[in-house]
Amino acid sequence: MIFLAAAQNPFLQFPGGAKFAIGFLALFHTSVGSLAIGFAFVVTILQLVGYVRRDNQFDRMAKRIQLWHVCIYNIGTINAIGLVFALSGLYPQFWSQIFVQFFWTLIIEEALFFMLALTLTFHYFFWDDLWGHKKLHIFLGALLTPMFFLQFAIINGMSAYMLTPGFSEGQVSQWSGTAGILGWDKLAFYNPTFLMLTLHRAAANFAYAGFIVAAVCGFEIYRAKHEKVLSWNERGGRLSFKIAIISFLSLPIVGFFYAWVLKYHGKEAYENLMIGRGDVVAGGIDWWWVKHLIVATMIGMGLMFCYRAAKYRREFRVPMTAVYALSFVYLMFYVGMGAQMTWKFFWVSLAAAVFGGMLCIHLLNFHEGSGRAVFLLMGILSFFTVILGGYAREASRPRFVSPSGERLKGFNRIADYDNIYRSEERAGNVSMAMLRGDPDYIEEVRGRPQQLTIQPETPEDLISSRCISCHTLQRAFRPQGSEEKWDRVVGRMHAYGTRLTPQEKKIVVQHIWEKEQVEKAIPADPGGMQ
Repeated sequence: MIFLAAAQNPFLQFPGGAKFAIGFLALFHTSVGSLAIGFAFVVTILQLVGYVRRDNQFDRMAKRIQLWHVCIYNIGTINAIGLVFALSGLYPQFWSQIFVQFFWTLIIEEALFFMLALTLTFHYFFWDDLWGHKKLHIFLGALLTPMFFLQFAIINGMSAYMLTPGFSEGQVSQWSGTAGILGWDKLAFYNPTFLMLTLHRAAANFAYAGFIVAAVCGFEIYRAKHEKVLSWNERGGRLSFKIAIISFLSLPIVGFFYAWVLKYHGKEAYENLMIGRGDVVAGGIDWWWVKHLIVATMIGMGLMFCYRAAKYRREFRVPMTAVYALSFVYLMFYVGMGAQMTWKFFWVSLAAAVFGGMLCIHLLNFHEGSGRAVFLLMGILSFFTVILGGYAREASRPRFVSPSGERLKGFNRIADYDNIYRSEERAGNVSMAMLRGDPDYIEEVRGRPQQLTIQPETPEDLISSRCISCHTLQRAFRPQGSEEKWDRVVGRMHAYGTRLTPQEKKIVVQHIWEKEQVEKAIPADPGGMQ
């Protein structure tokens, strides 16, 4: 036995606690990772515009952005590695469950990281060498967007699972080893909010990158001393801004369905956001409110900028009919949120949008029609929306396993450790040691069963744990008319991927059919109630 450490408290503590450390790393990764995804899309658009118009300036701008992309991608990769180490050290229960359950998902993610790094590096460093094969070069750059989309869709599968776990509500993995989990749980991956989160983040990332590119162009306009450089950055900033505003205005369409799914499959997270509970409120401030007030300000600024650009017939016009239609969708979205939260939220958001529009008019007039200040301000505001949106989403979800690790009635989540995780056995004055050879309890471990499966105790528990990952219980109990039809329905669900043994299938069919028979026997109430 080799003693490595012996101290009263040998555990490293982070300033602000483990929660702050993970939050900082995760939000930093969100800010740079979202840029990487959006940059690939913006670079492709700029290259296509430059090729169609035979304007080398747009190609030069695309090359400059791709250089930022290479730097951002490497920074994000380094930060991601640090985040993995931090999670595995500070929240070992959480990371062990995620890693085991999504083992093959993470392996595919790592392979995509390698492919993206190779493609991105080749596309940038051979930019000039492939000038004579520009179509091939544009195609190679365009491949980055679907590749990035696939990569962050995989991450979204795990992120959405933490919000709406779906089938895995019925899994007991933390306190029973890895029962029934083989490293790829497709029903956990394709959970209820997976599609909406992926689409919402895709549009948000395109908007975020476009606004950041426009902000850099605005900054360059302030520094420009030559008219040619000023004109080049003005045109590039306007194109990037309008790419961003179109993506930005599409967000409430996806956001509505995202909120709808969350309301029925992540009720606690939905209420934390709408009512303002839990970690969503920090330091006495509801950060979900703050994020949406910033969004409302950006809507007003973007709407007025597009109106002024169309009025003066600037280059790269955006169809105002589409802008007005999407702005109306935003208005309806905020009306719905006001009904859910408080009407004060709606009126304050409307005031923020009006303020944003008036500020945009002032900045455009002050700079004689140049969008430099608007570009810069929208880039800064978009950064804050990404940070606050990521924080609110993660802060809204419940924790992951009960603090005691016991199997409790209902759904357990992971304990909220503010300090580095350590078991009770190591909580006092103990010595940390490393063993050579087998420990003295090796025979006891070898005698344990390889898997421990905990079965639901009642038919209701079985149906809840297996069926509600894809639809509500109301749909599960929709009358079919005969036991044979129920057998076919449950068999079809089994073919779709529902995990049921033959005995469990028989129990489900029998219970649902008996319940249907009982409900048929209950006479209808004259008042319309059953």
